[in-house]
Amino acid sequence: MPLCPDIVWRVRGSVVAVADAKYKAEKPSGYPNADLYQLLAYCTVLGLPTGHLIYAAGNETPAHHVVRGSGVEIVCHSLDLSQPPALLLAEISGLSEKIAAYVS
Repeated sequence: MPLCPDIVWRVRGSVVAVADAKYKAEKPSGYPNADLYQLLAYCTVLGLPTGHLIYAAGNETPAHHVVRGSGVEIVCHSLDLSQPPALLLAEISGLSEKIAAYVS
């Protein structure tokens, strides 16, 4: 079954980061498990210790999940899509810096 993450960051041909964007806010009970499982699959196939989920901002604060027995960490981020384009671009730039901090 082919996997198609939204963002695959490569450096000199090697995959160093993966992210999946969700154009939805999290559910009232938190981040959807299906999204976490999807990103776990990406990390497993790509051999990455960390993956990133990017959501439209909602009520949930950014979260980190470590998947027991796998060593994979899933980091959830949110973007406020209601702000003016210049501010949204600045927020995306900051998010890219956060993701870059995980790249070894």
